[in-house]
Order: sequence, then structure tokens, then C-alpha cells
Amino acid sequence: MPLKCLLASMDGMSNAAFRSVCFEYGADGATTEMIGATGFARAKRKRRPIMDALVLRRPEEGPLAAQIIGSDPRVMAAAAVRLEGMERFDAIEINMGCPARIVVGSGNGAALLQQPERAGEILCAVCGAVRLPVRLKLRLGWDEAHITAPEIARMAQEAGCREIILHGRTRSQLYGGGVLLGEMRRVRAAVEIPLYANGAVTCAGDAAAFARSVGADGVCIGRAALKAPWIFDDIRALGRGERPPERNAPERVALLLRLAERLCQQKPEKFAICELRKFTLWYLAGFTGAEAVGEAVKRVETLEDYRRLHGEYLERLLRTNDVHIHPERVPEATLDTVRRSV
Repeated sequence: MPLKCLLASMDGMSNAAFRSVCFEYGADGATTEMIGATGFARAKRKRRPIMDALVLRRPEEGPLAAQIIGSDPRVMAAAAVRLEGMERFDAIEINMGCPARIVVGSGNGAALLQQPERAGEILCAVCGAVRLPVRLKLRLGWDEAHITAPEIARMAQEAGCREIILHGRTRSQLYGGGVLLGEMRRVRAAVEIPLYANGAVTCAGDAAAFARSVGADGVCIGRAALKAPWIFDDIRALGRGERPPERNAPERVALLLRLAERLCQQKPEKFAICELRKFTLWYLAGFTGAEAVGEAVKRVETLEDYRRLHGEYLERLLRTNDVHIHPERVPEATLDTVRRSV
């Protein structure tokens, strides 16, 4: 049976445009960026554009969970009910994993790992308020001396959660250091519901071994997918005993243009194109002349100019039959892509 692979929620990154290309490459499911329960539950009928962007769902997307974050059980339940009423999501995800200082300082995200009783109240409130499946995203604990994930995972199962996504680090680790496999296995042993392992996939070759080492039912991939959204398709290929295909220049340029068009449908062109600069650097890394394109894209502000820049670049590569990647020019895969993925 193929390994099930989800795209993780990443604040500021996993918007509808990016999620849609991950689904095109075979992601089994995805999660929205985190939605603040207080602001969403109390928002008037006319919401701010930034809130509308968080709950946008594109037609290309597959199974999608809406992620809520907060620390008041009643408000979390109210937000979940409102999201369910939009009839555009397939599940509700509760965030108890975000380690950002501004988040935990408000008692949200990973701060709840220090308050198992409050975490349990939230789980019961949300599960009891909606018909949609509810899943929990959490870390192992606040630090290695306070591993609370097994206890909270059991609470989640008893409350009615259908799935758990487990990031294999503590809050104190942030995104540094290795995942704690032994502690992840303790969480796996504590529950019977499906569990997805998160935090240690840097490339397609990591996924199956990571899942096996935890005893997980699948993996949830965040930062590694940003630099290579085709990672989901590559994992499938490896599972079939096949070598993943090369993602040559025509494919990567076409991907960038699809992503550009979709981002520009979501936000003003100038801001969308600015956001695309990092994707241009990531997806063209290893190709001849990519550095010059990376510099040129800094001066681009419109979708038309973005298309023209990449079209001319691809023409040059095709003219010289230089459309294949040069492995020696590709940076080593790491998980340092973003700091605020959850």
C-alpha cells in the first residue's frame, strides 16, 4: 500500500496556490495556514482580505483541513463550527505545535503542551461541536524534561480525534537538532488512531524510513516540499521501486508560471511576484544561468514581466540543449527553508 503523504501547514507559505501544485504532484491531503480562532470566530460577515485568503480553496486541491489555533475551548469550538459551515473543508486540524514566540506567548500552539488539562478541554470542545473529522497537530512536549505528547494524544483519541500529526521535536528545539524517535514511538504506542510523522523528511528517500522508524501510518511534509513540491510524486516512485524522474528545466519553468498565475489571482501582482522570488531560486537551482535569473527577478513586479523573464531563460536553455540539472550546483538538502512552519 502506498505511503500516505500530507502537506503540512506552514504559516505564510502553504497558501491555496502552493497547495494546489502539491496536489498536482500527488499530495494525499493538505492543511491551510493557521487560522486564529478568536479573530475568525468573532469576525463579522465581511472579513478582511487576509482572512479570506486563509480560507480560500482552489478547484485543483484535494482533501483539505482547516487549521485553527487558540487556547479558549469555547472560541475554538465556535471557529470550528463556522469553518464547517463554509462547506469547503474536509477536516478541522487543531494546532498545538507552533513554537513561535508570539504564538506561545499568547498561550497558544505549543504552549498548550504545558497545560494538558486545557488541551483536553479544547479537544473535547472541538470534537463535540462539529461533524467533520478532527485531527491534532502537536509536538512532543515543551522540552525533553516535559514530554506530554503521549498523554495529550490519548486525550485526543478519547475525545474523538480521527488522526494525529506528530512533529518529532520539543518546543525548546524549535527546528534545530534531530527528531526524538524514541519519544515519537511512545506516542505511537499510546494511541490506535492513524498517526503521521513530521519533522525529518528532507527528500523523498527519507519518507518511508522515517515512517517505519516511528511506526507511523504516513508522513507529513512541510519545508522539504517548499523547495521540491514534486516530492510527493517522487515518494510514490520510490515506493514502486522506480527511480524518480528528473525535473528538467521545462517542467520547473512551467511549474513556476502556474504558481505565479495562481498567486496573482490571490493577491496584488507586486506582492505575489515578490513572494515568488524565493521559489524561482529554489526551483531553478542547479541549472545554467539560474543565478542571473535570480538577480533579474528581483526587479520584476508584474506577472507579464515574470512570464517574459522565464520564457526567455527557457528558450536559451532549449537552444543549447542545456535543460538538465547540474547536480554539483545544487545545494545540499536541509530543513532551514523557513522558520515559521508548524
